[in-house]
Amino acid sequence: MSTNMLSIEIARREGEASDAIHAEIEEDGRLQMIRNSFGPGDWETEVTAAVAREDKDRLLLYLLEQVYGGDTGAVEAFAAFARSKGIDVAWFRWP
Repeated sequence: MSTNMLSIEIARREGEASDAIHAEIEEDGRLQMIRNSFGPGDWETEVTAAVAREDKDRLLLYLLEQVYGGDTGAVEAFAAFARSKGIDVAWFRWP
């Protein structure tokens, strides 16, 4: 894994053939999702899907639409999720 600002492991499968999936934000601002696969013999592969820094915000909005689309409780669910990951969320409700 390269030097980066932020990295998380998304999935891991161990066995004769193993896979690990990570997402990371590179120092230049690119978002990458990387799959490393290892298997018997000489089989080894790395697959990277990279999103340019300037496209990350748009991608985030599309991901929110995918996760919460059609859910009228989306604001509360999003805030609860963010807080569960240690991310503070400003909250306002009137009255």
